[in-house]
Amino acid sequence: MKRILASIFLMAITTNNINANWCCKQPMDTSFYLKVGSGVSFSESANVVAEPPTWNPAIQGYNSKLGNRAIADFGIGLELMKQIDLELSVSTRSTFKYRKFQTPVGGGDSYTREFDLDVVPILFSVNLLGRNISCLNWDFACGQIYPVIGAGVGVSHLFITNYRTTGLLPTGDSFPFLSFSAENQYTHRKNFTYTVLFGLEYNYNDCWAISTGYRWFDAGKFKGPRFQRVATGSAVDVGSEAWKMRFRANEWFIELKLFL
Repeated sequence: MKRILASIFLMAITTNNINANWCCKQPMDTSFYLKVGSGVSFSESANVVAEPPTWNPAIQGYNSKLGNRAIADFGIGLELMKQIDLELSVSTRSTFKYRKFQTPVGGGDSYTREFDLDVVPILFSVNLLGRNISCLNWDFACGQIYPVIGAGVGVSHLFITNYRTTGLLPTGDSFPFLSFSAENQYTHRKNFTYTVLFGLEYNYNDCWAISTGYRWFDAGKFKGPRFQRVATGSAVDVGSEAWKMRFRANEWFIELKLFL
């Protein structure tokens, strides 16, 4: 029994030493990493601008928020000198929804303008890390905590779907059900996009790092559908009179980097 207890005690001491050495080993030289992330996008008002006859003037105007949506993000990057991240990423957000109840200025029946919006940006980002700067990093549990600031530029793919005006009075074949007009099922736009972020990152011994913070996201202004199907069923080319909108959001992000 004494021999067994002595063996267990010796194994425990050895295991603790191994774990301590592994935890506090020297940082790895490898700087390439994979990144996965999530968060929440808090969209600002769509700031829709529509000139007649595309949309009739409405008492309530056209402005409406698009809602708050979850974010999914994936990227690859390279950490240089443990102070600069160069990164290429693609992300998506759950579908944003525009819904605006309107009453024509000139009188008449009310209706609702609506469409869905998907935002898929591809970005190149540069992030500055506070690592190895004595006043900007703190040792914690075999790792370091430090601030991160960064910016990114790229292109957003903007998908406008299910665009229509709903809630119109029954007409023709739609009777007795409400009808709709100004329909377009799918429009794809591309637009310059930039981001600015700041936050905190925890790096565990150059094995992995996790960060969280605030990001400003701006996909700029872009046009809505050029072709619209009206109540008669015919397609109308509105040309340069297509309505316009913008997409901007305040975002909270959380990201995990796995060093290769």
